[in-house]
Amino acid sequence: MMRMKELDDMIADLLDMDIVKSDNTVVFSNEAKLLIHEIAEKCSSILIVDETREQAEEYARGLSAEQVYTDMLYKIVEAPTRIHMRVSARMLIPIIDQKLQSAETEG
Repeated sequence: MMRMKELDDMIADLLDMDIVKSDNTVVFSNEAKLLIHEIAEKCSSILIVDETREQAEEYARGLSAEQVYTDMLYKIVEAPTRIHMRVSARMLIPIIDQKLQSAETEG
């Protein structure tokens, strides 16, 4: 079983990447997309993420991966507790990954 510290470190690495540009656009590098995919795969084994997947997909319907990423950053910053901050990333990164994967197959 994966250690949560390892996942937290991966999420921190993602947040440290230069994804939000100076003009506030969101641009995912190939490295960021790979890390998002790796994090999403690890998150899929977390019970709460699995149980709330449909709800998260419904929330993100009509949003782009970039919009979900921006909203995730907002939720992390505005989280009332550390657990809310951690769970927000764990629930939304798989949705971002899913949207990036479908954009690549469509594009």
